[in-house]
Amino acid sequence: MRAMIHQMFGIALREEQMTQYDYMTYGVTEEQLGRVFRLFNTEVCRTLKVVQGAKAAMQQLAGRYEIALVTSRNPESKASTEYWLKAKGLPYDQLHFDDDKHALGIPYHAFIEDRHEHAHLIAETGATVYLLTRPWNAAPLAHPNVRRVHSWSEILDHLL
Repeated sequence: MRAMIHQMFGIALREEQMTQYDYMTYGVTEEQLGRVFRLFNTEVCRTLKVVQGAKAAMQQLAGRYEIALVTSRNPESKASTEYWLKAKGLPYDQLHFDDDKHALGIPYHAFIEDRHEHAHLIAETGATVYLLTRPWNAAPLAHPNVRRVHSWSEILDHLL
């Protein structure tokens, strides 16, 4: 997203400066963000790299758990997301597009998240949430079911 925003609008955003998830906080307009997301949903998400350690970890977890992927992405990205998951060989049993991840009624054993707000709402359902540390989720943890982790290998240490 940051690379797209820079390429399309000349706004340079480094990951470490992104202490909030909202791009408009950093001078990106709603109209610009809409243009970025339209392109992302149909084309760019097909070309994303897999986060380091995620593929191997998901393959190990698939042997023990049912994997439900729940994303806040726009449902318009469904075809591109499914293509990407298949092309990258990422295992999953269910795929959901919903910003209200906590309200889907899925009995999560564990949930891996990178948004502070989502992590705490999901933790309220009783699930243990592993919050992958990123600059935009550095706020203090406010729920005992949320555990900060730094890598997929650390997640595996907890779940296997």
